[in-house]
Amino acid sequence: MADNDAKTLTENVEFIEYMVKRYWLAAGASDPHADAMAYVIGFAHRQGKLNQGLGVFEAPILTLMTDNLDIKAEPEIVNEGPAWAVVDGHRSSGQYTLVTMANLAIKKAKETGVAYVMGANHNDCGSYAAYTWLAYQQDMAALAANNSPPLAAPFGGMENKLAVPPWDGIIPSGEEEPIWMSTKLAEFYDADVATAYLQGRKMKGKWLIDPETGELTDDPRPYFVQIEGMGRVSDYTAAGQIAHPRTYTQNLFMEGLTSIINPIGRITPHVPRIAEFAQKAEYPSVGGSFFMAFDPSVFGPLEDVKAKADEFANIIKNTKPRPGKSVRMPGAKGYKTLMSGSTEVQVLENHWAPFWEKAESNYGLTEEQLRADFASENS
Repeated sequence: MADNDAKTLTENVEFIEYMVKRYWLAAGASDPHADAMAYVIGFAHRQGKLNQGLGVFEAPILTLMTDNLDIKAEPEIVNEGPAWAVVDGHRSSGQYTLVTMANLAIKKAKETGVAYVMGANHNDCGSYAAYTWLAYQQDMAALAANNSPPLAAPFGGMENKLAVPPWDGIIPSGEEEPIWMSTKLAEFYDADVATAYLQGRKMKGKWLIDPETGELTDDPRPYFVQIEGMGRVSDYTAAGQIAHPRTYTQNLFMEGLTSIINPIGRITPHVPRIAEFAQKAEYPSVGGSFFMAFDPSVFGPLEDVKAKADEFANIIKNTKPRPGKSVRMPGAKGYKTLMSGSTEVQVLENHWAPFWEKAESNYGLTEEQLRADFASENS
């Protein structure tokens, strides 16, 4: 693949949010559903997570086109207590379901201090940082995750039986960057394979496990599975390596939190493979999820929490660095971008073009038309 597949465009993130909302409305979504989708996709670009922006929007597009996603569905609270709830997504998007779950957990935590909301029967959620940020804006802490299609092998194995769960959390802060965790509990996930393949390069490590020999490789070409009409969304036939026992145990425990203790959750081995969503899959692409919210003002003075968080961040950042290295808080670059209020973001060209191809072929929406509409509505 040509190197120019890695090129980016500079765009107005508010226009990206507008075009995503228009697409989702044209597909039949309600205003709250379209707003949630636009928020999550736009947030990824604001943070600089390009694979979680327009690229990941292909996931709800694919599941919608193949009737795996019900765009008319409304997430429903099917059981709850003062500090917990269970939300059935009814095959809706993960974006709509998780925004619903996050807001519900935040509301409950303001009364109880801690709230745990479980979800299931919904599709891919995109960037989990967008949901924990909702808590941060309310001076609250949060933890959130979901399981996924089977994308990783158990430690020492060579068959994909485990999810590659996102693991996101945030702690309130004052003037400094928050403690902001945004990671995944395996060495790579599907987007890393697609990016390497489309950019004509190797993976960042020998993490692919050949399904016949069990040998490790960093070459995605023999295993990449293109899904027709998609750019970023794809599958792979190799197993994914979990290289360290520590990551393996965290992955297993996250399965427990997302699906096993979740009364309506579905374990990862029972979630369809990505390629199955090119057809009508039996179940949605997420088996289970959770969002935990913590309101520290219920436990003690919020000002003390923010002061300690700022002091801690300053101590960490001012640690003497090793030669040629630097010390920073994770997520600091994205946090500074968010706080700057800049609307100028980057978009991968190989994510931009497929969006407009589908927008025009599916709903007659053209870039020229939506740019004109956006300019008119914002003049």
